[in-house]
Amino acid sequence: MSQAGVRGLKAAAERGIPVVIMEPLRGGKLVNMLPEGARRAMKDSGRGWTPAEWGLRWLYDQKEVTVVLSGMNSVDMVRENCRIASEAEAGQMTEADFATLEVVKRKIREKEKVPCTGCRYCMPCPQGVDIPGIFRCYNAMYMESKSQGRSQFMQTVALTKEPAFATQCVQCGKCEKHCPQVIPIREKLKEADKALRPLPYRIGLAAARKFMFR
Repeated sequence: MSQAGVRGLKAAAERGIPVVIMEPLRGGKLVNMLPEGARRAMKDSGRGWTPAEWGLRWLYDQKEVTVVLSGMNSVDMVRENCRIASEAEAGQMTEADFATLEVVKRKIREKEKVPCTGCRYCMPCPQGVDIPGIFRCYNAMYMESKSQGRSQFMQTVALTKEPAFATQCVQCGKCEKHCPQVIPIREKLKEADKALRPLPYRIGLAAARKFMFR
C-alpha cells in the first residue's frame, strides 16, 4: 500500500469522492520534533502561527480536502483546531507562505533518518520487533541529540521485559507490505540498530537485561 499524495487527492475530488486526511501532523511529529531551523523559519515568516497551525492551514488551503482528522489531547488543542478550521479557506496561503514551508521541509529532511509517523500499521511484528519504537528513537538521535535518542531507546525498547530488538528481524517483509510511507523497513532497522546500539551499549544492555530479568 502506498499513499496517493496530491495527485490522488485531486483525482478523488474530480470523481466527487470526499477525502479525509489522517495524521495531518504526522502523529504530532510536525509539532514536537521539528528541527530548530524549521521553527526559526516559521517564526521569521511573521505569521505568528504555531507549527500545528502551519500544517493544518496547508491542508485547508487545498479545496479538495473534505475533512481533517487531527488528534487532540487538551482543551487548548481543541480550541486551536476549531479556530483554524473556522478561519482557514482554500487559496488563502501566499507564495511567501509556501516558500517558508519549503525551508521547513528541507530542514526536516536534513535531520530525519526515517519518515515513520508511528501509525503502527506495520505491527505486530511476528518476531516482536518494536518497529515504530526503534524508528522514533533513531530519529530522536538526530532531531534532538544522540544521548536523548539512546536514552529513549533504553527506556522504551531495550529494557522491556519482552525483547524487541531490530536483530530479531528475520526479513519476512510483512511490515513493508502495510507501511503507508513505503519505508524500506528491513534496511532501516539495520541502520537504526547500528546507531542506537554501538558495541559498548550492546555489552551494557546484555548485562542489564541479565540482571533485571534473571
